[in-house]
Amino acid sequence: MREYYNKNRSKIDRYLFLLLVMVSFYLFFTVFFIYFAPFFIGLIIALIMEPVNRFIVSKLKFRRWVSSLVCLLIFMAVMGSLGAWLISMLVRQVSGIVESMPNHISEVASRLDEANLWLQRHTENLPEGWYMPNIEEILPVAATAVIGDGARETGLRALGSVPDYFLNIVIGLVSAYFFMSDGKRIFGFVKKTCPEWIRKQMQQTRAGLVRALSGYFRAQGILMVIIGIISIIGLMFLRNPYALLLGLLFAVLDFLPVLGPALVLLPWAAISLIMGNMQQAIILLVIWGIITITRQVLQPKILGTQMGAHPLASLMSIYIGFRIFGILGLIIGPTLLMIFIAIRETDGEVTDSSSGEYDISGI
Repeated sequence: MREYYNKNRSKIDRYLFLLLVMVSFYLFFTVFFIYFAPFFIGLIIALIMEPVNRFIVSKLKFRRWVSSLVCLLIFMAVMGSLGAWLISMLVRQVSGIVESMPNHISEVASRLDEANLWLQRHTENLPEGWYMPNIEEILPVAATAVIGDGARETGLRALGSVPDYFLNIVIGLVSAYFFMSDGKRIFGFVKKTCPEWIRKQMQQTRAGLVRALSGYFRAQGILMVIIGIISIIGLMFLRNPYALLLGLLFAVLDFLPVLGPALVLLPWAAISLIMGNMQQAIILLVIWGIITITRQVLQPKILGTQMGAHPLASLMSIYIGFRIFGILGLIIGPTLLMIFIAIRETDGEVTDSSSGEYDISGI
């Protein structure tokens, strides 16, 4: 057994490393994520801002801790501006709805009267003693049955979680600063605590993983551009004055697993339907349907092309990731596929090098 391991040590270590990564991902996102979420978010922020941080340090000659503080302030300013823009747009939309509410109420009342007349015509032939309530009696009961105590409990939980959310945001921003300012020492400590064979595998797969990650984000960027164009064209067909801004918003929301533009389009369509604007509701649903079908059809192909994997492998990674990890699995699945591709590429390089075709002395 030991002789077999020594003979195939490189390949066995790589697949043990892949197994370790998969188990670590599973445990982290299913068990430990709730405890490490703010630090994980801080790490993501640090990685996003690292090019800016590096530019400030190298070109402007700032110290690392000063540059990290500047980057954190830039990130907070951008996110704050985006949030303020979204809130102001929402306030304008709500104000418009409130101003036109009397017209909407009269329209809804007219629809209810028509529904009551329809019920009366169809209840005349009911047996004696049968009673059919009118719409005004049905709606409150239906709303209570659908929403019930769940909405109240959800609302109370959401209000109770506000301090927790605030604390997570603060910890995430503080940890992002530490990752940016002292990341070299932090990752150096983590590297030293890892066993030697894990360090070796991480070093060997780094180049392939960087290529796969860049391919993944290129693929997401291509999909966001396509979704943005579809959204803008659809909203221009509706003659919406905010077609460009909303199209860009839908493109950004498309990065969110499962939800995406549906977070805005479906409630918008429901409101349009309630207000009697059937044409607008149908067009919004058509836009959502085209976006959904386009993403489902193109995502495996684009991901596969950019990451160097077969589209079927990309599709399987998305589906299996979703089944195991839930919504986060739509990102985790392709990430694990990227790691597998990086390990396979390294394994191929090692194998080919042994036959004298490639040199891996630089790895």
